[in-house]
Amino acid sequence: MDTITLTGIRAQGTHGVLEHEHTRPQPFIVDATIELDLNAAGRSDALDDTVDYGRAAKAIVGIIEGEHVDLIERLAQCIADALLSFERVRRVTVTVHKPHAPITVPFTDVSVTITRDAEDCLTAPADDDVAVGDCEDCGDQHEGSARSIHHIVLSLGANQGGNAAAITGVLRDAVRQLDAIEGTQITGVSSLYRTKAWGMPQNTPDFLNAIVLASTTRRPRELLQTIHDIEQSAGRDHGQHWASRPLDIDIIDVDGMVCDDPTLTLPHPRAWQRAFVLVPWAQVDCDARLAGPHGGKVAELARNTPDAHSVEVVCDDWMVAQADNLGNPDTQGD
Repeated sequence: MDTITLTGIRAQGTHGVLEHEHTRPQPFIVDATIELDLNAAGRSDALDDTVDYGRAAKAIVGIIEGEHVDLIERLAQCIADALLSFERVRRVTVTVHKPHAPITVPFTDVSVTITRDAEDCLTAPADDDVAVGDCEDCGDQHEGSARSIHHIVLSLGANQGGNAAAITGVLRDAVRQLDAIEGTQITGVSSLYRTKAWGMPQNTPDFLNAIVLASTTRRPRELLQTIHDIEQSAGRDHGQHWASRPLDIDIIDVDGMVCDDPTLTLPHPRAWQRAFVLVPWAQVDCDARLAGPHGGKVAELARNTPDAHSVEVVCDDWMVAQADNLGNPDTQGD
């Protein structure tokens, strides 16, 4: 089997068992060996016949900088799952180094190495209403199988980068970039809403938010990485949590699937609490339902959120509206 090797990929993450490791970033280093058949790429000289190692590296960084996990064993597993979601990959070996591990004796490095095959990944079992998945699931398909069409719900928000018109322009461009993703089509866009910053200091600028519905043949983790690329192109720093941001795109729902995984938890674990998600979602899809233990009819959940009164419509046709139709133009980001 041929291999692609990525060595020394570095990023900051908040992973570890100790309490301070949950909030204080520290460096993690990843080495990954990807096994696949490169015969076609060697003959065609076409990127489509191999794995884009730039995208693979970004996927690794996205997981390191993403949601907290306690164990580097778990971090290695999530990285392996993400790499196995790429077409043509048959096996991966992932080593996660934690050079600043909280060890009280002199040491040079601590690392965990795992090897996983594509055959280890299982497709989520079907249910009448909800697909229940695990880290290997989230609707992913293997190479050679037909790509399913997934129906997804995305939440867009921003409060940084200028006045309301400028921020709206960023959100509008993000929708266009999402629609340009191969195999993806936007099927619905909510009105634009102004909302108070949820879970942030009192003086944090208001957010502009919207919900986007789409269909896609992209695997959910592939889509997540592409979304991270769109966010980063707008200046988003994934190392900062609970802070103002120039663009935030969250995957809220994929086919009503329930997937308890730190890389991509479905539905979004806090969607049921957030009026800025539920109100525009109910507006663009009045029959929408949220899956999971806190789920239910989205319109009813929206009415029961304590901050529903703080969500107000700014513009209905914001994808085409002129700047002077976007409400208060003096809303500023940091």
